[in-house]
Amino acid sequence: MAAPAWPGGATAERSRPLWRRLVSLISTLLTLALIGVVGFYIWQRLSPLEVEGVTVAVPQPAGSRCDTTVDVVATVRTNGRSGVIRYQWFRSDAPPGAVLTEQVGSGQRTAALTLKWTFSGVGTATETATINIIEPSPLQVGTQVAYRCRG
Repeated sequence: MAAPAWPGGATAERSRPLWRRLVSLISTLLTLALIGVVGFYIWQRLSPLEVEGVTVAVPQPAGSRCDTTVDVVATVRTNGRSGVIRYQWFRSDAPPGAVLTEQVGSGQRTAALTLKWTFSGVGTATETATINIIEPSPLQVGTQVAYRCRG
């Protein structure tokens, strides 16, 4: 038995109205934008904070001042991801300091970690300050701190 013939011959294709094509296009673009935003968010969350380098310096040395406080600043360079830096300062004249944390925001490429070191009395001293980065990856960097008080 033969299959029945299609009715009518060649049919003319009816095009969709313009407003339906626009709605379909806008819907497709919104879906692609949403997928892109969600993908970027997931990529940001899954990509961890990394420390790319650390420098330690004394921006304003004590010089010949007596009974002064010196700032020792560790500048931590990151990959720009958000996360927490856990660190600890070591001073050559004291036991290790407490473990501290610094929250780094997304897009933040540097963090300044400051140690305030107070010197007093007459005399000279050359000490060492060392930053110990615990997380996200272990790293230690130090610098010398000089104190001179002639009295």
